[in-house]
Amino acid sequence: MLITMVAGLLITSANSADIACPAVDPGRDYHLEDVCGELSEGGPAYSATVRASMSPPPASQQVMVYRTGGVWMMRIAGYRYRWKSGGEVVTRRREIALSDDDAEDLVRRLTEADLRHLGQLSFYGSENVICTDGASLELAIGMAGRKSKAAQHSCAGKTELRQLAAAFRQLALKYDPEFEGLLSGLRN
Repeated sequence: MLITMVAGLLITSANSADIACPAVDPGRDYHLEDVCGELSEGGPAYSATVRASMSPPPASQQVMVYRTGGVWMMRIAGYRYRWKSGGEVVTRRREIALSDDDAEDLVRRLTEADLRHLGQLSFYGSENVICTDGASLELAIGMAGRKSKAAQHSCAGKTELRQLAAAFRQLALKYDPEFEGLLSGLRN
C-alpha cells in the first residue's frame, strides 16, 4: 500500500503542465526521441512511450506525432526481443508525414488537462499485486518549451492511459503495418 501511495504521488507531481522542458540527453536512449527534443522544436509534440528496464536494449517502443514546418509528422520506434531465436533483437524506426485529419484526431484526444486528470488516478491496480517487470508507459506533450506527462507501471491493466497509448499504436500501424509486433507495449 505504501509503495502504491508513493508511486501515485510521484506520478501526480510529474504531471504538472507547468514544468519547463528539461535538457535532453541524446545519449540516454538512442532509440527514442523526447517531446522536448530537436524534432519538436517550434511545434507541438505528442508521444506514447513504453520502456522495459528488465529487457535487453533498446527495450523501448514509441510513437511520436509532432508538427514541424507546417506539416504533421510521425516518428515510430519499434522493438522486439525474440527469446526463441537465441535472443535476437529486432528494431525498426521510421518517420512518416501524416494527414492533418489523422494527426489532429489523435492530438484532440490528448490534452494537458487529460494528462493532469490521468495523473490523479490510481494506476497500480490491486494492492495485493507486486509487479516486478520494470516496464512503464508514458504519454507526454511538449509545447512552447513546456512538458506535461502521465505514466503508469505495466501491471496497471487496462486504463485510460493505455487506451490513449493504443490510439498512437493504431495510427502507426495504419501508416506502416510493418510495425506489427514491434509496438506490443502500446497495446490496450
